Amino acid sequence: MTDQPGSIFWALMRRIHNDNIYAGYIPTCEEDRQGWNSTHQAFEEIIRVMRPSVVIDVGVWKGASTIYLASLMKQNAADGAVIAIDTFLGSVEHWDPNSGFAGLIPHRFGMPLLYEQFLSNVVRSGMHDRIVPLPQTTTIAGSLLSRLGVQAGLIHIDASHEFEDVLRDARLYWDILLPGGFLIGDDYAPDWPGVVRAADLFAEEKHVPLMQSPPKWIVRKPVQ
Repeated sequence: MTDQPGSIFWALMRRIHNDNIYAGYIPTCEEDRQGWNSTHQAFEEIIRVMRPSVVIDVGVWKGASTIYLASLMKQNAADGAVIAIDTFLGSVEHWDPNSGFAGLIPHRFGMPLLYEQFLSNVVRSGMHDRIVPLPQTTTIAGSLLSRLGVQAGLIHIDASHEFEDVLRDARLYWDILLPGGFLIGDDYAPDWPGVVRAADLFAEEKHVPLMQSPPKWIVRKPVQ
């Protein structure tokens, strides 16, 4: 554990939680990093070049992308941390019994156990000195980070796939993104028309080119 007062990880942990949330934690789940598009080449390319000190992963599921982003920061000697934002309750497709994504989250007394799986994966991966969980809605988490003055060089958006939600998240986290930083979204594909529509409209609103590295969509914030 990196408990050094000067580390970026520890500064973020203190600022968000005022404590070390991993202290005394023992993994309760076997490792399960099931996910989608979690090790995309765009992550490696951006982190290798930019070496951001703060990365925000919005919609982390079981933590596969979060852990990969943290490991890339470590490999590229980037002193920093990943803030992992999720309600850990799942999206509508995970609750709909008629969806192909149903049944992917274990429950206890009707409550999803996704956060326990996420924490277990993070600790078992050894990346718990680079990942700061923030179990909240994307809106509250974004508002909190804005209040705390936290900004990031790379933000990955992969929470809801609904048009209004994706557009809202893009707009909110754009304000937290550093000039010159990259906003990456997942699931820019025909199967998720709401994502495609939101990404296209957002890029149009911000007057920035929308780059595609399927299934990711990528925009870069102009340097002011």
